[in-house]
Amino acid sequence: MTVGNVATWVKNEGDQVAAGDILADIETDKATLGFDSQEDGYLAKILVPAGTQNVAVGTVIAVLCDDAADVPKFANFSSSSAPSAPPPTEAPALPPPFASSAPTAHVDLHSVKMGPAARFHMQQQGFSLEQVDASGPQGMITKADVLAAVAGGVKSAPAPQPQAAPVAPAAKSQAAPAAKGASRLVSGPTSRKRFGEPHTDVPNSAIRKIIAGRLLESKTTIPHLYMALDADLDAVLALRKELAAAGTKVSVNDCVIKAVALALREVPEANNYWSECEGVSESSGVDISMAVSTDKGLITPIIKGADLKTLAEIAADSKRLAGRARENKLTPEEFQGGSFSISNLGMFPVDKFCAIINPPQACIMAVGRGVPKVVMGTGGKLATVISITVTISADHRVFNGDVGAKFLNAFRENIEKPGKMML
Repeated sequence: MTVGNVATWVKNEGDQVAAGDILADIETDKATLGFDSQEDGYLAKILVPAGTQNVAVGTVIAVLCDDAADVPKFANFSSSSAPSAPPPTEAPALPPPFASSAPTAHVDLHSVKMGPAARFHMQQQGFSLEQVDASGPQGMITKADVLAAVAGGVKSAPAPQPQAAPVAPAAKSQAAPAAKGASRLVSGPTSRKRFGEPHTDVPNSAIRKIIAGRLLESKTTIPHLYMALDADLDAVLALRKELAAAGTKVSVNDCVIKAVALALREVPEANNYWSECEGVSESSGVDISMAVSTDKGLITPIIKGADLKTLAEIAADSKRLAGRARENKLTPEEFQGGSFSISNLGMFPVDKFCAIINPPQACIMAVGRGVPKVVMGTGGKLATVISITVTISADHRVFNGDVGAKFLNAFRENIEKPGKMML
């Protein structure tokens, strides 16, 4: 994490605080976390107001004092009076979104192979390709390379001469709309016309920005292998009724998680991931990431050791984690990591779909809704069953076709014979 957003201030100026009290909610790229006070005292001055985005780590956002009588002394205190953060402050920290997208780079960064995070920071800092030392494979610039350049004090590349020439009032009149546009992005949606059609710009949350970058990186750099399979749900639906009658409620998704976890234990090659340095690496455990939709974007809390947990334990974990995700209360250890992802749209009228791999994982399973299906039953008689279609998107560098086939077959065995999941 290099930047964050100040979502809200829990304490107001003049409030007394104790060590451990939450002063503000900070929105990171994955969750909203409480910013704790490290000392007792009084909140004398708030330097960074709620709603401010892209605040660099190390920025002074507030002032505490020991005595309530000293609070009025900080009424006119400004961030310029605050001590500097450890990194060089003369280097542009991270300007407001889109405000620095002026023509500071001499080369179209989209024409150069690099990750979306690296490209974003290159644009924000105004670096040219010559200013950053690439350490990635085949000379690719990585996010770490850009951040290393920032830490090393590299300055923004000088703007092209034709753009820098007009510095008279015309330049000032152009700078003002840029600042206004940036403030609108912070304050909320704005309405304007585009190509003659009215529309509303809604600022992206930090989570949506990071999701967009990771999905683009995944789809453009990972060779996706798609494989699908139908599985009957009748036995699972019957098991759910039995468990409900005994006082234990589990969902179809809980059963899918357990069936996937057991299949990964049976086919450990499907639980590996790709490492740029070492190639195929083995995961140490079966940790299932489940996709949860929130008002700020998609997040994947993790059910750790799912192959070792009972259905009831998985049901309790999934309910708790989904609730915390929707409340933006997940801690980093609850959503970082995982060895396999599941995206379930069975509650919507979606029969089947293909999901995008969640790196660094090597596979994600997309689950559609249960639909009636006519099959040939025992004795040659036709029968109707409830069937689901599952589709895996796998990293072809890790998965060969036979690994995918073995995994899907093991999953179907588990879901169609749920007695195995009770052992």
